[in-house]
Amino acid sequence: MNSKLKGAIAAGAATVLLAGGAGTMAAWNSGASIGGGAVGAGALALTQTVAPNWADQHGPITVTDFRAVPGDVLTYTASFEVTARGTNLRASLAVDEATIVGDPAFESVVDHKITATSGGDPVPVDSDGVVVTPALDGATVDVKVIITFAADTDGDAAQNVQVDLSNFNVTLRQV
Repeated sequence: MNSKLKGAIAAGAATVLLAGGAGTMAAWNSGASIGGGAVGAGALALTQTVAPNWADQHGPITVTDFRAVPGDVLTYTASFEVTARGTNLRASLAVDEATIVGDPAFESVVDHKITATSGGDPVPVDSDGVVVTPALDGATVDVKVIITFAADTDGDAAQNVQVDLSNFNVTLRQV
């Protein structure tokens, strides 16, 4: 390699080292505001507004004293204020199955159904339960759960068994 070429390479290397030690070389760049904004989180809540009531097909009952027989229909009613905020929010108001504790023999002959109204108008129900959307935000929802003891229960099925409804509950869950 000739000496002029070696000298040019050495000078170039020295320049790179000196530039690196003195700071970095700036590159052109630019930015612009895209006009975004804050994104807030929604909310989902259920607040009981009226104490729940229990009734059978003949009128009000004290559920802890009631002894059901085939053909009885128990009705739970309560009112709740709904908080349902979120652009794409969809939630389900349903019976919390874990709060119905009891003998499997009784559970096998009992069925329940949930309905609701808001301002006197029915609220849609699907396979998950009562459909809650932001349209119900701030509304009072009157909930009714109908528990039916099958009239055609025969033999000793479900006699002298018990189902504990002391912690009976409805839940509101995002779906």
